[in-house]
Order: sequence, then C-alpha cells, then structure tokens
Amino acid sequence: MSSTLLANCAGFVQFLSPLAFFVCGGIIGIAAVASCYAGVNAIYRSRLIVDMPTSKLRSAAQGYIELEGWAKMMPGEPIYAPVSGKPCVWYRYKVEQSGDSRGERSRWTTVESGTSDAIFYIVDQTGQCVVDPDGAEVIPSVKVCWRGNTPRPLFSPKKTSVWDMLFSNGSFRYTEYRLHEYDALYAIGQFSGMGDSVQASVSQATGDLLSLWKRDSNGLLQRFDTNRDGQIDLGEWDRVRQAAEREVISTWRERQQQPEINLLKKPADGRPFILSSTSQDQIITASRRKALLGVVGFLVLGLILVWSVIQRFQL
Repeated sequence: MSSTLLANCAGFVQFLSPLAFFVCGGIIGIAAVASCYAGVNAIYRSRLIVDMPTSKLRSAAQGYIELEGWAKMMPGEPIYAPVSGKPCVWYRYKVEQSGDSRGERSRWTTVESGTSDAIFYIVDQTGQCVVDPDGAEVIPSVKVCWRGNTPRPLFSPKKTSVWDMLFSNGSFRYTEYRLHEYDALYAIGQFSGMGDSVQASVSQATGDLLSLWKRDSNGLLQRFDTNRDGQIDLGEWDRVRQAAEREVISTWRERQQQPEINLLKKPADGRPFILSSTSQDQIITASRRKALLGVVGFLVLGLILVWSVIQRFQL
C-alpha cells in the first residue's frame, strides 16, 4: 500500500503545472523554515531558563534576572476582569459573536477584546518588586471559555472543559485568562531601580541645577551677588557652584533614606519577558516539546520538498 501511495503522490507531483508546482514548493519551503525557526527559538528559550539562576529580591542585581514568588495586588483601585468581574492582578479577554445560538452556521467575529496593562507586585520572602506586564508573555492560572446570549455574560464558570463547550449554546462566546492575587509566579525580565535612569554623577547633576538657576537671573543675583555690582564675578561663581553641589548631595542623601522601588519589565534587547503561574520546570518541558516538534516538522517538510523536486525533474 505504501508503494502505491508513493506512486500516486509522484504522479500528482508530475501532473501539476509548473506554476502550481513552484507555488506548492514555496509554501512547503516557507513552512519548513518557519518550523525550523520555531524549534530553534524553543531550544534557545529552554536553555536560557535552565542556565539562569533564580535571584532573591533583596539581593537581586540590576539587569536581566529570574524571580520566583507570588503575585500581589498594589494598593489602590483593585483590578477586575471585564467579562467575569473577578478580582485579579492581570487579565486578557475576548468576546465573540456568531449569527446563530449554536455557533455552527456562521463564523465567530470578535466584538471586544483587551489585555490588562495595570502594574502589580511580585513578592518573595525577601521583598517585593513592581511588575509592568506590558509586552510580557503571560501564562495564566485561569483559562475559561463559555457561551451565552448577551454581550456580557450572566454568570462566569470557575473552570471549563471541552465538554462544556460542546454542550453549551449561545450566540456569544467569552474567553478569559487571569492571574490572581497570591498565585505562584515565575518571572524572567529586566530588573532595574525606577530611579536609575535619571540618576547621574554629582558633576552632571550640579551642571543641570546650575543651568536651571541661570534661567532666573534675578534670583541668582539676589542670592550670590555679594558686592551688588549687578553681575556674578569669578569668586561669586565659585560660591554658586559650591552651593549647587551641596544641594545636589543633600537631595541624594534624602533619596537614599527612602525605600528603593524596583521594576521588572520587558527587556529592550528583545530577550524573553515571561510571567508564568506554572513552574520553570513546566516551562522548560513545554519548550523542549515545542523544540522537538519544530525540528521534526522541519525534517519532514524538508524531505517532502526534496522528494518532490526529485520526482518532478527525475533527478
């Protein structure tokens, strides 16, 4: 049977017009390259997580780091998922509509969707850090999908399964993903102090302050023109510079007495930014599975392409 199938496939390849053959070959080639890219990317991702040591917040160094802890909502206005109304630290949702209550005779059309961009904390035994989820790959703890007859559902299930979707009706379909407060949280991203980007050396900060003072020439003369000649001479300018330097140092000392606020965000260099309710071992396993599928897909598609070329041109 296998030889008959191969013979039929070879006949089909030879029967195709030149344009159809090159179009099909191009599609297979692009799919093979995409599969290879996905596999290599998954290998890189798994190796990155395996090799990255887990940091504690108290002793974490600025830069690209890995953290493990739990999610915590920030003080202030709580976050609620728009579809279910459940409190959470992060959500993504989609509302789709079909032309009939069974959703069989027409395609689903997205009528509303959104993703939370509100910041929250990741906390471990040593401290806490602000998380900006913008641009993150989030693996949530809750994934629910159900049906209803109104743009906003009358209820929200705690969990759903394939059977729930098969035996539910309604012209609206709701899909929601959530991270809840106190969920276990694995994170890898760029860790930095929120004030680091504006801090500078004493000389640079002093120069910035002097430039600001120069804009108010009258105030500068009132403070430092001791001989009242209407200008700042060299001796008086030295006192101006010393006063600015003392003010900068005093401001920095006050800042250092305040608790440091750290931020975890998406790296600017394109490295992965992951927020996951699953453990890093589970992420590594899933990445390795994707890598295997990608490599196998590349080999299979590549063999099909080479075999088709051989059959077409009788090489």
